[in-house]
Amino acid sequence: MTNMNRILKLSGPALLPVIICMVVSGCSSTPEKAKWKPTQVLKPQPKVEGKEEKEKKPEIPPSPVALARAEVAANPMSWRAVNRLGITLFKEKRFAEAALAFEQAVTMFSISSTMENEQMVREARQRAVKAQREANIRLKKQQAEAQRQMQEQQMLAGMLSMMPMMPGANAGTAVFAQAGQTLLNVAMTPTGVDIATEPVMQEAVESSQVLKSRELSSVYANLGQARMALWEDEAALDAFRQAYAADPSRTDFLFIQGSLSQRNNDLVGAVGLYARYMSVSPEAKLPVAWIEIAECCRNLGLTVEMLDALAAARKAWDSVAGRVTAPATEYGYSEVLATAGFYEEALPYIRQWYAEKPEDPGRQRIWATALLKASKIKEAIEVIEAFAKDPKSAAANKIFLIYFRGMTQIHLGNFDKAKTILRQLGSDKPSGLADAANAICGRLNETKEWIYRIENGQSSPDKAAIDWYRLACVWLVNGNLPRAAECTGRSIGVQPEYGPALILREQLRDMISEPVKTAQLKAAQAVADNNMEAAVRILSDVLLNAPVGKLAESLTLQGMKYVSALKFKPRMSKEAQQYCLRAKAVLKNAKGQENVKEALCLYLWALRYAPLNPEIHLSLSSVYEAQKQYRKALYHMQVYLAGAGNNGNLDAAVEKYYELQYLNEKELRKIQSIIPKGN
Repeated sequence: MTNMNRILKLSGPALLPVIICMVVSGCSSTPEKAKWKPTQVLKPQPKVEGKEEKEKKPEIPPSPVALARAEVAANPMSWRAVNRLGITLFKEKRFAEAALAFEQAVTMFSISSTMENEQMVREARQRAVKAQREANIRLKKQQAEAQRQMQEQQMLAGMLSMMPMMPGANAGTAVFAQAGQTLLNVAMTPTGVDIATEPVMQEAVESSQVLKSRELSSVYANLGQARMALWEDEAALDAFRQAYAADPSRTDFLFIQGSLSQRNNDLVGAVGLYARYMSVSPEAKLPVAWIEIAECCRNLGLTVEMLDALAAARKAWDSVAGRVTAPATEYGYSEVLATAGFYEEALPYIRQWYAEKPEDPGRQRIWATALLKASKIKEAIEVIEAFAKDPKSAAANKIFLIYFRGMTQIHLGNFDKAKTILRQLGSDKPSGLADAANAICGRLNETKEWIYRIENGQSSPDKAAIDWYRLACVWLVNGNLPRAAECTGRSIGVQPEYGPALILREQLRDMISEPVKTAQLKAAQAVADNNMEAAVRILSDVLLNAPVGKLAESLTLQGMKYVSALKFKPRMSKEAQQYCLRAKAVLKNAKGQENVKEALCLYLWALRYAPLNPEIHLSLSSVYEAQKQYRKALYHMQVYLAGAGNNGNLDAAVEKYYELQYLNEKELRKIQSIIPKGN
């Protein structure tokens, strides 16, 4: 038993506050220093009648944000303090406040850093003067010693001249003469201050300038991250441009700029930035950039260029990995492919890794998920059921199994069974799964905020595809086919190869295949009867439930031909009108690309409820053009021309069509010039 434990045991609780006081205040165990006697503590204190001892409330420590604000208040001219406040706010997920703090740090940087730089120069000058003073003292000592040795040398030389026959006299004279000359050279060295101070000050200024640039770059990067978290991509892109300009050694900022351009559909700009990044980045990072270029090419419909970029990515990967085809290495490559949405291309590499340990529960789960993302639902179900047979694995992955089984039952058409399974998730599980499960089970009012966020395009770009897919399943199970079709199309638009959404699209097509055939026959009969209004109405109704794709495009072009023959264009439905008017209001007050994206989302909803309205297609063409998505702008202009007829805007529309065609071809040629052939 230690001394402290023994004291605690013998003295009891009465001694504990004193010991705590000793530990906290750093008191010594010596009575003289501690000024404390055991008898004083152990002596019972008299109780005062009529007074109750008030319990001390525990002090609540200040929050990190409060501490950071206090630091700013104490250092109002310090950009570092403001930057630290922004970092603290960012960690608390208060992104809007963090962005404002970082902007303030950028504003203060030039003044604050200049003051700091002047302080550094003053400190360097003081150090230099001190060093020079010390050097002068040493030099004086050396000069005095040199003079003393020279005098001794002269005396010794005179003695030697009087003893020419002394052995070794000539050699000794030469040695002393050489030593004297060396000391004389030291004594005659100039003592100007510039020799000591100028290099030190110059080095301090140069190092401070480099540090200043890097620090400014980091503040801009912090601002860029805050703007990204707020989905203000245009402002984020500008911040990262400034960050790279301040510190060109941060080549990763080029990659981030490319990612921001890509997710804002500026694919040509993204490819250019990725190419620039690869020209200066380490070889180890090239595969990822090539795969991002391949994704851009896929979204532009450049199949050959996409394959060339994927080949270049594989070549770069082999170079980095040393051509080692170990399962772990191949799995790493599959993860990079899957992140970019190349699920089918990733399967062979995952299969090799999975085949190494097919009985491992973790690998079974990953393999089943990979199969589902690649649209291979039957194989995925087989793997997951084998995975579920292990009681330990099933218990440890209960939530995953419930979600997986429930969603696959939706694709098998067993909606009631899917609801029964998904109810087991409850409402206390992670938000994405719980909200989707509750909404699928019919609790739409409880999940209205989740639904609103997705339908208004407010999903995180990294999760947008899966959010749209989950919401599509919600509307499908709850019997709202138009919204299910729209959400399915949005998911595929974000990630063209996302397997679950592709499976759902085929499922919806099967559900409407017979109604489509019937509608086409009825529309043709209405045209034969010269009843164009009926033909347009029939095709509009069937297009409500048609997911995006070639089927929807062919039905739209067919219906627009009927629209062009109408004397009066069909009135817009109330559902479509509210979305269309809101989109116009957003564009009227737009301040950046974020507002353009919001308007695009609204116009697409309007088109869902009025698929054969020429004006909506014209508006969509303009919005897509503003986003530099010329291929989509060209398609909607083509649809508009098909249904416009001989109206007054036809000539201008035709001119715009050929302009978009030129811009699209120019965009494709620019990308093709970047990608190497024959990889």
